[in-house]
Amino acid sequence: MKTKHISIKTTTMVLLAILLIGCSDYLDVTPESVWESDSFYSTPQEAEIALAGIYGVIASDEGYGRDLMILEAGTDEYYYNRRFNEDWGVSLFRNTPSDNESFNFWTNQYQAINLANLFVESINPSSYQNIEDYNALIAEARFLRALCYFNLTNFWNAIPLRLNSSKDQSDNNKPAANLADVYQAITDDFTFASENLRHPSDAKYIPGRAHKLAAHGLLARVYLKMSGYPLKENHYADVVSHCDVVINDGYHLLTLGDGTNGYRNTFLNLIGGVYNTREVLFEISFQNLRDQGLIGVDGRYGALNGLNFGSANTFGDPNGFAQAGVYPTLSGLYDQATDLRYQWNIPSYRRTGTGDITDIGNELQVLFFCPAKYRRWEPLNYADIEIPGTNEQYIVLENSASELNRNFTSVNFPVLRYSDILLMYAEAANEINGGPTALAIQYLNEVRFRAGLDDISIEKPTVATNKQLFFDELVDERSRELCFEGVRRHDLIRWELLDDKLIEIKNIVEGHPNFSTANADHQAILRGPLNFDISKHLSLPYPLIEVSINQELDQKLEWR
Repeated sequence: MKTKHISIKTTTMVLLAILLIGCSDYLDVTPESVWESDSFYSTPQEAEIALAGIYGVIASDEGYGRDLMILEAGTDEYYYNRRFNEDWGVSLFRNTPSDNESFNFWTNQYQAINLANLFVESINPSSYQNIEDYNALIAEARFLRALCYFNLTNFWNAIPLRLNSSKDQSDNNKPAANLADVYQAITDDFTFASENLRHPSDAKYIPGRAHKLAAHGLLARVYLKMSGYPLKENHYADVVSHCDVVINDGYHLLTLGDGTNGYRNTFLNLIGGVYNTREVLFEISFQNLRDQGLIGVDGRYGALNGLNFGSANTFGDPNGFAQAGVYPTLSGLYDQATDLRYQWNIPSYRRTGTGDITDIGNELQVLFFCPAKYRRWEPLNYADIEIPGTNEQYIVLENSASELNRNFTSVNFPVLRYSDILLMYAEAANEINGGPTALAIQYLNEVRFRAGLDDISIEKPTVATNKQLFFDELVDERSRELCFEGVRRHDLIRWELLDDKLIEIKNIVEGHPNFSTANADHQAILRGPLNFDISKHLSLPYPLIEVSINQELDQKLEWR
């Protein structure tokens, strides 16, 4: 279901605002003139346009559209698979303070934050007949600001905290705030959003935008992060509390389909531009932004991290660069015979340049063993995979085949799904009670049942009675369920397990029956694990240009 909320004409105003306020060669350059906040957003229509502008910045290539995907790589799920260059430096742990992707993402998130600050300062309350509508718009801007700050602190830890719009160059000069203060600002914003945003069942709610239950869900994620490295404050009760709000509300649920295709259908909706607000609490809506006519906000999901189509990469093909490779550590987590998620998340097939759809062969086929969660196409008949031939038929899954592009896709990205709510509750309850509670086991089982798996108490009875074993199971289950959804790197860091998992990758790859020390592709798989340095790679260095411009921000000691 697609809904066009803002016309192309008004979108031009959004683009102008972004160009004037957000686009620069570096963060918050000195403006040509001083903006007078009270002259902006004097009508509800102008406020809606301004909000669309914030969403547009966040969805651009430098944000969720591309660079977040690149920054999230390099865990035990996926890696950069081009052995002849090192473009995804962060994923290979070869990044420096001058790394492009991290600088782009830093700048992008602060651009969105500045626009959100300007929005909060500039919206005119007298334009609204009731305070609820006014507060809902303020809450939406604060939701987006909190999301950006959470992304920034996930990658950089302590960061400058800017809660007012930039008026001149001096506003750039901010030291890194105390980490606890950054999290306080994030939780304040999400809390305000949870109290003032609309419910997703509200007639005024627009699918694809923030709502109150999404704010509760992201508060749970923030508190879970605060409970682990580096802050290590115990907020597990807060995690349970906010998960309870979402679960007990009853609106959100897992997509079950006919019992065998619920997980698949969840992602078919994201790929096809259909809003499934019952399972997906919040998504980056590239399809909706494309419908609105916003320029430069198409995503790359299913292209950079999807299946290669095996063609000449011409316009109109559901193609992709397939630059992400799947580690065998991920495929090894699944019961491949019974877990319905395995065949959806990890491909067993590829299309050759002659049009033949064939089995991949093995997990160390670097350029073909790629994520499939956001696939743009699939065989018309999976049985054809077993039959050698050419020009086998396929179907396009992405919405609007006439708009297919080699580089960009309209595949929406799930920031938060209901299954994550269930798993977060299970993890926090296990920590609070010194072992899994009945509800923790029930919620884990709900996720497992949808995947076609048995009751954890039956399949793994010791797991259901032991705190450490239950935690270990959740570490694996979160990857099985949420792989390629932007949470694994931060999960492993907060658990202090990233180093262990990278060592595990090295051992599993080198022990794989198809591994060869003479194979350059196989050696390339190991770049991340071999380059990782725990003394510096648990957070990113501040971008070189930011440190050069911001007179109060010093580079981290380990990155000097």
